[in-house]
Amino acid sequence: MRKIFLLLLVILTVSGCGSSQDKQQSIKVGTLTQLNTTPEQAAKYSGGGEMNFYDNFNSMQMALSAGNINAIQTYGSVAKYMAANNPDYQINENQTVPLVDNFCCAMREDDVDLKNSFNAAIDAMKADGTLDALIDRYVTKFDESPIAVEIVHIDGAETIEVGVTGDLPMLDFVLADGTPAGFNTAVLAEISKRIGKNIDLVQIESAARAAALTSGQVDVVFWIVVPADDLNRPKDFDKPEGVAVTEPYYQDVVVNVNLSSLGSGF
Repeated sequence: MRKIFLLLLVILTVSGCGSSQDKQQSIKVGTLTQLNTTPEQAAKYSGGGEMNFYDNFNSMQMALSAGNINAIQTYGSVAKYMAANNPDYQINENQTVPLVDNFCCAMREDDVDLKNSFNAAIDAMKADGTLDALIDRYVTKFDESPIAVEIVHIDGAETIEVGVTGDLPMLDFVLADGTPAGFNTAVLAEISKRIGKNIDLVQIESAARAAALTSGQVDVVFWIVVPADDLNRPKDFDKPEGVAVTEPYYQDVVVNVNLSSLGSGF
C-alpha cells in the first residue's frame, strides 16, 4: 500500500511540474523591439513563454488590454509607474528569471571624442553624488507624473542631437505637450552642462534608434547593455555594428506587468 501511495505521489508531482511548465511556455509576453536579435532569441533569456516585439509602448499596452499578450516585460521603475497610474495594471510577483540591464548612451563608433566626453561626465557624476541624487529624485521618489526637465541653452556652443522615444515612462518620457521629461532627460541636462555642449532632443521610434544614429539623424540615443550575469547572455547581442556605448549610468531589474484582473501570480 505504501509503495502505491509513493507511486501516486510521484505521478502527481511530475504532472504538476509539467502543467506549470506548459503554462509558462504558453504565456505571450510583449516587449519593446530589441535590435540585432529575434523574439525567439530574447525568449531564451526571459524564463520561457512566447516573446512578441512592439515598436512603441502604446501599441504594447493596447495589445495587453486586447488580450493579444498576457504580460508586458519592462523595467521595475517603468512597471511602478504603470501600476501607480492605472489600476488595471499590476506587477507580476512570480518572476522566473532575475534579469538586470544597464542603461547607457550610444553613439557612432567613430565619434570617439563624444563618447569620451560623455564617459568623463558620467564618471564625475558618480563620484560627486550627482547621479545618486538624480536617481533619488526622478526614480526612487517618483511622482505619478514625470517631471519636466529644462536643458539650459549654452550660447555659441556646439549642438548634439539626441534621440528620445518616450517609451519608458519615468525614464525616457515625453509629456503630452511635447516636453521631454523624466530621469534620462535629467541625466542629459547634467551632461550638457559638464561637457559644455547644447542638447537638442529629437523624438524617434524605439525600433528606429539604430537607424537614426547610423544615418546621422541623431548623434546619441539611449541604449541598454547586458551586464555580466549567470545567464550567459551575450554582452553585445543587441548592439548593431558601428555603434559604441558609454559607461552605464543606471541599472534596473526586468519585470513583467499583467492585467490586475488576472492576479499577480499569473
